[in-house]
Amino acid sequence: MPNAKGPSARDRLLAATEDMLRETGMAGTGIKDVVARSGAPIGSLYHYFPGGKTQLVSEALEIQASKVRALIGRFFDDRRSAAAAVEALFDNAADGFNRAGAGKGCAIGAVALDLTSSDVEIAVRCREAFDTWVALIAPRLPFADDRTRRSFALTIVAALEGAFVLSRAAHDGRPFRDVGKWLAAMLSAHSAKRVRRRRRNVKSKSATTQ
Repeated sequence: MPNAKGPSARDRLLAATEDMLRETGMAGTGIKDVVARSGAPIGSLYHYFPGGKTQLVSEALEIQASKVRALIGRFFDDRRSAAAAVEALFDNAADGFNRAGAGKGCAIGAVALDLTSSDVEIAVRCREAFDTWVALIAPRLPFADDRTRRSFALTIVAALEGAFVLSRAAHDGRPFRDVGKWLAAMLSAHSAKRVRRRRRNVKSKSATTQ
């Protein structure tokens, strides 16, 4: 049976925080604004989040990070090439960006830009999110060694975050599509090169055994 009362005060506070982080980063996300947007009583915030803003932001970032993990798993599903997965991921990001009104970025990236030396806990949460995304993508890339796979996966994550910045400036999701196409083309070219190399090796072995 669905909950007729709707989301709990805790869930509403987290949803409001996640939205605000995507719109204004951590510096622009104030406790009173979160409470006002969520419609939850301010007492519930300190009840559910005794660690205050740090705890609230950390938990909201984990929600955002888990959504990106799900998207990566959805596209890098081993049923399509790495090139097709990358292009689909970036096209999906463009569509989502435009649907959201072109005013929301990635909460992880937005918060990372606001970090100060005292934001140790939140910095760890951001770093862990980025590292997890890289670790999910890397094994599905068509490179021979782990170091190259991880390096290119890091490039994909960096390109995704950069596309948010460019798209917000342009107020349009097209940068996602452009970046995705170029990354996909690079992966396709590498895969084609590997196929040609394997064919040459097969011919070479065949010639030596005749």
